[in-house]
Amino acid sequence: MLTSCGGSDANTISVQPSKTYQTMQGFGASAAWWAQDVGGWTEKDASGEEVRTAILKLLYSDEGIGLDIYRYNLGAGAKANDPSSYSDPWRKTQSFIGADGKIDYSLDANAVWCMQKAAELGVPNIVFFSNSAPNTMTINGKTHGDPDTSRLDYVDDNGNNVYYSLPNLNPEQYENFANYVLDAVEHFRAQGIPVKAISPINEPQWAWQGGQEGCHYEPDEVVALYRVFLKEMQERGLDDLELSMFESGQPFGDTLKRYLEPIMDDDELRDAIKGLDTHSYWGTVEQKQKTARYLKRKYSKLPVRCTEWCEMVNGKDVTMDSALVLVKTMAEDLTILNAESWTFWIAVSAYDYRDGLIYVDRDAHTYETTKRLYALGNFSKFVNIGAPRVKAETGKDSPLTAIAFDNGDTISVVVINASEQAQNFTLRMHDKAKYAEIEVYVTDATHNLEKTDSKTYAEDETYSVSAQSVTTFVLTKQVS
Repeated sequence: MLTSCGGSDANTISVQPSKTYQTMQGFGASAAWWAQDVGGWTEKDASGEEVRTAILKLLYSDEGIGLDIYRYNLGAGAKANDPSSYSDPWRKTQSFIGADGKIDYSLDANAVWCMQKAAELGVPNIVFFSNSAPNTMTINGKTHGDPDTSRLDYVDDNGNNVYYSLPNLNPEQYENFANYVLDAVEHFRAQGIPVKAISPINEPQWAWQGGQEGCHYEPDEVVALYRVFLKEMQERGLDDLELSMFESGQPFGDTLKRYLEPIMDDDELRDAIKGLDTHSYWGTVEQKQKTARYLKRKYSKLPVRCTEWCEMVNGKDVTMDSALVLVKTMAEDLTILNAESWTFWIAVSAYDYRDGLIYVDRDAHTYETTKRLYALGNFSKFVNIGAPRVKAETGKDSPLTAIAFDNGDTISVVVINASEQAQNFTLRMHDKAKYAEIEVYVTDATHNLEKTDSKTYAEDETYSVSAQSVTTFVLTKQVS
């Protein structure tokens, strides 16, 4: 709550807008695997709105949490002829290649509807990402590798065996894959879809031998495939389309270096790649700090984008417990890795798992929001594209975490209280700007990103945040 509190035991949160870090490029979520199903849910919810529309609005509109990055899964398997075996039908995606081998953009209609709706709602940045090349281009005709196709490759610095997995995309198909992706980009751009980037390689270090789409690549294969994509993009004049860096399955360790360095050693690719795309799974603070030092030392001008994360824990959860894990991870990525964008994994889940910002019942076509959704919204709804992160510090031994952003006319300060007690703090702004008003938006056990108060700003006033909460304070600058 934004209420004045007395007492000398208050924490201090100091914000220094003149000290800036990365420039934010947005927050988002992936449309894999749910969109190909949910996009067809035309039943009405309790409010009388189509279920599919209500879900998209919760995620991508100002009525919801206002995500501004939409990751469209450019599926690899035509359901009619893909021999891949998945027990979960959501994980068997539809490509735009029909059973007759011809391109048909009417396929994957439900997922395309969701993408189009996101664009209609104002999402400015749509990314096409592929977990595998289409099954018609893979070596085994499947959208994943086969079991028992790996051998010992090397032993890492910690003495662990690292196995080489056979790739599933023949180099003779590289050009076909690039054309397939870029043809889709040009087709949907012509329909007004703001496709800003393509990401053809996802977590290449893993074996991907079943369970979901995936394709293993060795570092030299990543470089070779990227060269083909870049050449085709140049020939088409797609100078405004970004070729995203391979998406590393982890933001740390020898594997990241093993894939990153060959790309950065290639003169042409180094100039074309605009950032390091990485997933945030399993990374500790110490590992992220080590990676940050490595990147600062070797590639200081290469920004980091965190493009995928979920908690990777069994059991459905809609409470603040998993929401606090989410924002803790975000805080680490934003302040340690200086990530300029942050994207959640599947936005919608039907699983007994701590993934998804929204849970759905695939049979009943109903949905349920989570505290994760609203906690992410404490960032996405109040941080503009182009806003720099600015210095924010808490008092010594404070249980609070604070992250601040300068939106130009406002300063947004996100305060995370993971403790089981309410906390008082004094907000101290170290700049020459004058502030007219301060508003607060709370996500906790009883609030879902709700505006709980608004009042005239007073310098060095003491406020309170509830237990196990995420609270965004928005300070409006005074017009002189």
